[in-house]
Amino acid sequence: MAEIPAKLLESSRVSIGQPIEELDTPTILADLDRMERNIRDWQSWMDERGVKFRVHIKTHKVPEIALLQVQAGARGICCAKISEAEPFAAVGIDDIALAYPIYGEEKWRHVAEMAGRGVRMTANTDSEEGARQASEAATAAGVMINLQIDVDSGMHRGGIPEQEVDRIESLARLIVQLPGIDFDGLTTHRSYFFEGKRSRQEEGHTEGKLLVDIAKRLRARGIEVKELSAGGSFTGKYVAEVPGITESRAGTYVFYDLMHLYEQSCTEDQIALSALCRVNSLWGDGGLTIDGGTKTFSGDRGVVGTGNAMGPPPAMSKAVDRRVVIERLTEEHGMGRAEEPVKLGDRIRFYPYHACTCCNLTNDIVGFRDGKVETVWQVAARGLRQ
Repeated sequence: MAEIPAKLLESSRVSIGQPIEELDTPTILADLDRMERNIRDWQSWMDERGVKFRVHIKTHKVPEIALLQVQAGARGICCAKISEAEPFAAVGIDDIALAYPIYGEEKWRHVAEMAGRGVRMTANTDSEEGARQASEAATAAGVMINLQIDVDSGMHRGGIPEQEVDRIESLARLIVQLPGIDFDGLTTHRSYFFEGKRSRQEEGHTEGKLLVDIAKRLRARGIEVKELSAGGSFTGKYVAEVPGITESRAGTYVFYDLMHLYEQSCTEDQIALSALCRVNSLWGDGGLTIDGGTKTFSGDRGVVGTGNAMGPPPAMSKAVDRRVVIERLTEEHGMGRAEEPVKLGDRIRFYPYHACTCCNLTNDIVGFRDGKVETVWQVAARGLRQ
C-alpha cells in the first residue's frame, strides 16, 4: 500500500516533537498509544473467533489511520458515502463496503468507476430498483459489484424488515439473475440505543442470530448466502461470537468517547481522542469558559466526564486528568465549572461526547506520544457527503 507522508497543519503552527501543552487551541489530539492498543484489542478479538473485521472510517476519516487498521489485519473498510471512500482508495485500500442502501444512477456509476480501478466494491441495497441500477452501471463499466441485502433489524432507517423473508428471497433471486452484480450476502446494523435494551452481549448475540436465522431459511430455499455482516462498536465483539457470522464491523472503537464511557463499554484509559482547549474566562464561584464549543466538540449532548449516554449529564465530571466539567456549549465556547484551582490561560484536554462528529469538524488531528507531537493527519474525508 502507498506510503503517506505526515502532513502538518496548514498554518504550520505544529512541529514534530513539540510538547502538546504548547499547542494553540482548540486542537484535536489523538493519543497514539491508546489508539494503537484499541486497534490491536479489537483485531485480536476477531482473529481469535475466526471472523473477518471490517472497520468503519466514519469515526476518523483519516486514510493513515485506516492503513494502520488494515495492516493490523482488518479485511477492509466501510464508509457511509461513496465520495467518502475516494481518499482511502487513493492510498491503496482495495476492499471497501458502502454501509447504507444506495439509490440513483449517478451513485452506481461512481461505485462502478471505483470497481474499475481495482477496488473490491460491496454495497447495500434493499430494493429491486436499486439492484437494477447497480447491474446497469456495472455492466456498462465491465466490472462486478457485490451486493448485500440490507436487513432492518429494528433501527428503521432502511432495509427489508427481518420478518419479511419472502421479500429478502425475492430480491436475492433477482440479484443472482442480473448481470454485473453478485449476491454477496446479508447485512444489518442494530442500534444499541433503544428503549428496553439489554446488555451489549445480549444485543450483539440477537443481532448476529437474526442474520444467521434468515440465511438458514434462504439456504433451505436453494440460495447461496456468502457473507453475514453486522455489528458496531457497542455490539460488534459479541456479534462475532455468533456461529455463522462471517464479518463484524465497528468504527468508534478506534478512539472511543464519552458515549462509550457512559455505557461502560470502555474505560477512561481507552479514550484516545481529546480536544485541547484554553480557559479564557473565569467567573462566579468556580465558573469558567473555554475556547471550544459545538464547532469543536459537535452538539451531540455536549462534553462532560461521566454519566449515561441516554440521560442527562451528571452533576460532577472531569476532563482529562482534571476536575473540570463543561455544562453548556455555544458555537465557539464551553461553559462550566472547576472543582480544583484553574487559571486563565490554562490548557486543558477534554474528551468529546461523540468522537465521530468531533473528527468531522476539524481539518487535522494531531497524534502524540509521551506528551509530544509525533504526527499530524489531515481529515481527508471530512465533509464528503455525496
